[in-house]
Amino acid sequence: MHSIVIPISIRMLTHNQMRLIMTVIGIAIAFFLAAAQIGLMVGWINTNSAIIKHAGVDIWVMAEETRAFEYGTAIPRHRIQQVASIPGVAWAEGLLTSWSLWQHPHGERINVEIIGLDRSLVGGPWMLLDGATENVIQPKTVIVDELHQKLLGVYNLGDEAEMQGSRAIIGGFSKGVRTFTALPFIFTSINNALDYSPSYNDEEITYVLARIAPNIDANDVRNRIIKEINNIEVLTTDEFAERSVKYWMLETGVGITVIITALLGLLVGAVIMSQTLFAITQDHIANYATLLALGFHQKTLRQIVLAQSLSLGGLGIIIGSILFFAACNASARSPIPLETTPTVSMGLIAFSLLCCIAASWFSIRAIFKLDPVTVFHG
Repeated sequence: MHSIVIPISIRMLTHNQMRLIMTVIGIAIAFFLAAAQIGLMVGWINTNSAIIKHAGVDIWVMAEETRAFEYGTAIPRHRIQQVASIPGVAWAEGLLTSWSLWQHPHGERINVEIIGLDRSLVGGPWMLLDGATENVIQPKTVIVDELHQKLLGVYNLGDEAEMQGSRAIIGGFSKGVRTFTALPFIFTSINNALDYSPSYNDEEITYVLARIAPNIDANDVRNRIIKEINNIEVLTTDEFAERSVKYWMLETGVGITVIITALLGLLVGAVIMSQTLFAITQDHIANYATLLALGFHQKTLRQIVLAQSLSLGGLGIIIGSILFFAACNASARSPIPLETTPTVSMGLIAFSLLCCIAASWFSIRAIFKLDPVTVFHG
C-alpha cells in the first residue's frame, strides 16, 4: 500500500498545474530571500574578520576595551619588544590602523582607513591584482583595492593622490579586500602611515601581532603576556575575530535585522505552502474519504500529504538555490558579497524542509477529522 503513496501524491499535485507552478515559484522566492539575507550576513562576517584571519598570527595585543578591528586605539610602540621577550613567542611585529582623509584628484575628500604594516608586512592584502606588497616599504607608497579605484580616482600603478597633505603613490592594487564600514582600506608601511595619521605619534602603534613557537599553547602564552604587561588586552586570532563579528552583528543591531528578515522569508514560504496544501486537500477531500472507505489507514494518507509537502518544498528549494548562487556570482565584486558555507547551506535547507513538514499539519488535521462514511452521502 505504501508503494502507491508517491503516485497518488504526484497526481493530486499535478491536477491543477498552474497552482503547482505558482506555489513552487512562491516557495522558491521565499527561500531565495531567506538565503540572500543569510548570505549577506555570512558575507558581512567574513568581511569584518578578513584581515584578522588572513594575518596568519596567533595572538593580538591591543588597548583595553577594543571593540573591533576598526576601532583600535594607540598603544606604545615598545610593546612589540615586550611581547617578543615573552617565553613562547616566536616573533612579534606591529600594526597601525587609523582614519584619514583621501584627496581625490578631482578635489573631493574621502574617509579611508589606513593599515600600516611592519617589516614582514603581516596583516597586508592576501591577493594582489597588480604590483607587490613589498612596494609599501617605499616612501609615500600605498596599496588600494581594485573595488575602490573609481571612488579614489586611481587606476594605474604610479598614480598619485594626497592624504593629510602628503603624497600617496599607488604601488599596487589588492583584490577582494573589502571593508564592513564601506570605507576603503589603504595599505602602507607603519612609517608612511604615521605621516597620514595626525592622531598618532612616532612611538605609537595600534596592535602587536605575535606568532607562537611550535608546540606551545597559545592560551598559556596569552596568560604570560597579560601577567607581564600592564594596561593591554590579549586575544587569540579566533577570539578577536569573534569579538569584531559580535560587535558589528549584535551590538550595532545589523545582524539581528538580517536574521529576522531571513526568518520572515522562510515563514512566508511556509504560509504559502500551507495554504496550497490545504487547498489541495480540500479539493481532494472526497478522494481521501474514498481511500479511507477502501481500507487505507490514516497513516498512509498522512504520508501522502507529507510527500506533497516535501515535493513542493524540494522543488522550491532547488530553484531558490539556483537563484541564490547566481546572485552570489553577480555580487562577487560588490563591497559586501553574498557568501555561504556548506554548514550554513545545509542548515538553511534543513530548516526549510522542517517548515515544509510543519506546513502540512493543517492538511493532516483535516484528514484526522475525516469520516469515510461521507463517501456514501449524496
